[in-house]
Amino acid sequence: GPKGKGNENEGGEANEGERASEVLCVLTTTSCFAPRASDKVVDVAKACKALGVPHVINNAYGVQCATICGDITSAWRKGRVDAVVQSTDKNFAVPVGGAVVIGRKGCVDIPRLVDKNYPGRASMSPLLDVAITLLALGRKGWRQLLEKRQEMFLRLKEALARLAERLGERGLETPGN
Repeated sequence: GPKGKGNENEGGEANEGERASEVLCVLTTTSCFAPRASDKVVDVAKACKALGVPHVINNAYGVQCATICGDITSAWRKGRVDAVVQSTDKNFAVPVGGAVVIGRKGCVDIPRLVDKNYPGRASMSPLLDVAITLLALGRKGWRQLLEKRQEMFLRLKEALARLAERLGERGLETPGN
């Protein structure tokens, strides 16, 4: 923080955790529009646990990425994650309009609090769409869909690289996204 505000140690840096009680929560984002990479959700979760600060992960696009799901799982296990919010249409091949909110283990109030704070905005339709879609796909179909997405991504990436080369251009390499 700025010098003279009373939040520095002798070296002029903020003392870790000194103002943690002033933080409502930390919001991190996983998959987003390239070239932005995912936030370091595991490191943030560890810091939030150490400081006692709530942590919410915006995982709007991330369900379809095994690496991101692994990072979120690791964040749950190694640190503090209070909620993960995921878009139904971006992840589950259903019409626009829904979200899946997951609260941390033992904290069933998170989805209830979200519902209470957004009265009239949520309907059952998107969740019913997700349930029907997942039941129709089954475990095997869901895994096949994820594998096909990965395969299609690689094919698209290769085709775009060939097109860019032909046009004298290059694609951005964004391994974190």
